[in-house]
Amino acid sequence: MNTYQTSTGERLKKSVIDSLVKKAKKEKLKQQFEEFGFNFCEDCHISGGVFLDCSHDISVKECQESGQAEKAFDVNNIKIRCRSCHQKKDKLNVQFGQSVEK
Repeated sequence: MNTYQTSTGERLKKSVIDSLVKKAKKEKLKQQFEEFGFNFCEDCHISGGVFLDCSHDISVKECQESGQAEKAFDVNNIKIRCRSCHQKKDKLNVQFGQSVEK
């Protein structure tokens, strides 16, 4: 069964984690909008005419594998980034859509 452990020892199904991540992303966007009246990239501050992503500082995969699954759906682990900043943060080769080794 696809379950992952939290720091308290509780085990959560992947489907539950995914659902909670979706809610956390929605909440993060809502919080930013309520505070500032619009959404923007937290890295470069661009706001208009670009796609905005909810990006994890610590990836969902890493949260699950480290036994701290709850961090995957912690709004404090999510930043709003434009697509360009998100790709840079994740070290994606924009031209080919692949990860670039460090």
